[in-house]
Order: sequence, then C-alpha cells, then structure tokens
Amino acid sequence: MKNRIGLFWILCLTLVGTSLAPAQEGSVKPGINEKFLDPKLKVTEWLNKFETESREIFTARLKILEACQIKPGDRIADVGAGTGLYTQLFSDKVGADGWVYAVDINARFLEHIQRQAKAKQRGNITTVLCPQDSIALPPNSVDLIFVCDTYHHFEFPHTTLPTIYSALRPGGSLVVIDFERIEGVSREWVVNHVRAGKPVFQKEILEAGFVLKEEVEIEELKENYFLRFTKS
Repeated sequence: MKNRIGLFWILCLTLVGTSLAPAQEGSVKPGINEKFLDPKLKVTEWLNKFETESREIFTARLKILEACQIKPGDRIADVGAGTGLYTQLFSDKVGADGWVYAVDINARFLEHIQRQAKAKQRGNITTVLCPQDSIALPPNSVDLIFVCDTYHHFEFPHTTLPTIYSALRPGGSLVVIDFERIEGVSREWVVNHVRAGKPVFQKEILEAGFVLKEEVEIEELKENYFLRFTKS
C-alpha cells in the first residue's frame, strides 16, 4: 500500500513539475526564498530558530492545533512544512485513517520530516517537494491546508493560490497564520522582511476565490494573526 502511495505521488509531481528555479515574471518579492532553496541547507540551524520558546507559533502550537478543528480521518497539507513541527502534530491528530502531506521547496527539510516520521512510527505522512509557484497536490485531495508563517514567503501568490484552491475539497479550510505588519507598530525585522500586512494578504486570498470565515483569537499570538478561509 505504501509503495502504491509513493508511486502515486511521484506521478503527480511529474505531472505538475518540481523545478525550483521559477521565472521571475510575476514575483512579488524576488529572492525571498534564497536561503530556503539552498540544496545544502542545514536543518539543525532552522530547528534552533523555528522550534524555540521565543517563537510564538511554537509556544502556542497546541492552541493553534486545537483551533484548526481537525477531525480523525482528515487529510491535511502542511504547506511550508519546514522542520515538520506541525506535520508531526497533525499526524497524531488525524490518526491512522487520516493523512498529512508535508509540502516544502527544500528537500533537506523533507528528508528530516521523513526521518522523524520513521523514528516515531508515523505511517500517515507523505512529503511533497514543490516548486515556488505551486503546492503540487492533486485537485480535491485535502480537507485542510495550513500555511503558518509561510504566506509572506509566497513569491508567486497569484499562481500558488489557485493550486491551493484546487487541492482543497469543497467546503475545505485554508488556515493562514502570519505576521502583523503595521508601519510604526511592528518591529523592524517584520517591516523589513514581510512584504505586506494582513489587508493585502487577505485581499489576495479572497481574489483567489476563498471566503473569509473568521479570524481566530489566540492569546499567545501577539505578532501573528490566525485567519480561516473556506473554499466557496
């Protein structure tokens, strides 16, 4: 069964393409992913940055997980999975009847996630290497797409968002967590690193056909917001 699943995803990725060198036409922030496209990326360095108590989405991970409203048997795409923090949490939450697709542009991250899954005997995780302008998932394949501190790294949102919309099943949810970027309020790193604030990102997502269902308040999130969209 696992071999058939693996062959299925190889076929899907062959069809959509997995080139990591997209054309610059349509880029909203050229070079934003330069570090994450490094084939020699050192996962340990990012573990120290991503999975630390000083990072809001790490300290609030269990409340974020609860707010995602995941049910046993759900199929979830963790887009921009990185070190796999949420991939592993989702794996436990969906149970043996569910599935999690860890989607990322760097193979090193995905290799790390695979090693973690094997060590923890989590057999419901598939890693997906994607290009920068697509999440590389088949139509109507998942119930929830989770994009956490990653949307601002979408260099080609106007081509990536349609692939997210397509991959969601009717009535499925898109959860976007990202940094509040407000001139004169947000810290300098956020203003310099994040290309736009919540109103711009929300407008882009709505234009892709999504409906904003709600903004979820989580006490631990001071610099980040949590938006839930649905596929209309």
